[in-house]
Amino acid sequence: MNNTKTSIVEQLPFGLYVWEMPDGKWVGDDDGNFMNISSAKGDRANIEKLRDAARSYGIFEGKPVFLSGNTRVTDEEYSEQRDRLRQGYIPDRWDLGNMIDEAKNARKH
Repeated sequence: MNNTKTSIVEQLPFGLYVWEMPDGKWVGDDDGNFMNISSAKGDRANIEKLRDAARSYGIFEGKPVFLSGNTRVTDEEYSEQRDRLRQGYIPDRWDLGNMIDEAKNARKH
């Protein structure tokens, strides 16, 4: 029997930190807006800002969780991305991972 391990490979060192409760749910409001901060992975200053924000709302449990490659999106941007997805395009026209892949493919051809 093979003994295989699975690991997560983060593609980008930039993204968002969200506040995750012990039950795995993210802290947010009823409209689906989650407590988050744009950050580089491991940026202690931004992690502390998020921790302070959680405490200001009386939340002393949980931890910051990093989401690699994620960005904040306004309601207007979300609507545009949803339309792009329906048309068969990459939803975020500024998706860095996609831009890197396109550049690699362009060099090959």
